[in-house]
Amino acid sequence: MDDAPPWYRPMPDVLLLVGTSTALLGYLIPWFRASERHRWSYSGWGYLSVGGGWTTWVVLLLVTAIGASLWARRAVQFAQLAVGAAVAGMFLAGAVVAVSLGALPERSHINWVGELPFGMGLPLMAVGFGTVVAGALATARR
Repeated sequence: MDDAPPWYRPMPDVLLLVGTSTALLGYLIPWFRASERHRWSYSGWGYLSVGGGWTTWVVLLLVTAIGASLWARRAVQFAQLAVGAAVAGMFLAGAVVAVSLGALPERSHINWVGELPFGMGLPLMAVGFGTVVAGALATARR
């Protein structure tokens, strides 16, 4: 028999755990490059390797959300912490991506952002944060 108290054993909320983990992976891997000629891609990992800044906060918030989601089905407070940390991470991640896009040189045509060489980071972040929102709605129904 397991002698651990019931609150000690994790009971993860799968939507929150998978969504936040996917969003963190998407944040860390490449989002886009300034052009095909550039070797460096904009990514959370790239920012962490040069000092972090806001990226450190995004990673800390998403890791907190992952940790809280492990106990989110055991106590609603953990679910609330997971959702709150993930949503805060989502807003900061969006700000970092927006600032990154703003740092690129302006182009002459209207759809220049759509022509950037994109990686999988942004789509994974979108799917991950969307899954977190679905998990938050499911949590609110409990």
